[in-house]
Amino acid sequence: MERYLIVYRGSTIDESEGPQHDPQRWSAWFDALGGALVDRGALTHSGVEVPSRLRGPKLSSSALSGYSVIHAADFNEAVRLAEDCPIFDEKGSLEIARLAGLDA
Repeated sequence: MERYLIVYRGSTIDESEGPQHDPQRWSAWFDALGGALVDRGALTHSGVEVPSRLRGPKLSSSALSGYSVIHAADFNEAVRLAEDCPIFDEKGSLEIARLAGLDA
């Protein structure tokens, strides 16, 4: 098994129109992942961007809205596990990356 980072992007948590963030749906999805869920992570509500060491932080233009870590045999399984993620119902998307050197 390998570990995969799921990064959530573009959630509608703070938007007044459209689908809203539903914590119960997220909890149900995390529960459905079962033993594949390594780190539930967290959802974000705001952020700052630090473009270099010499510049101070500024409001982030990133659509970053959270992360989780899962176990999966390969990318195909990681994608299959992420298919029912509530982020898609919140007009968002996700990104999946294999974490190198952290295999257990």
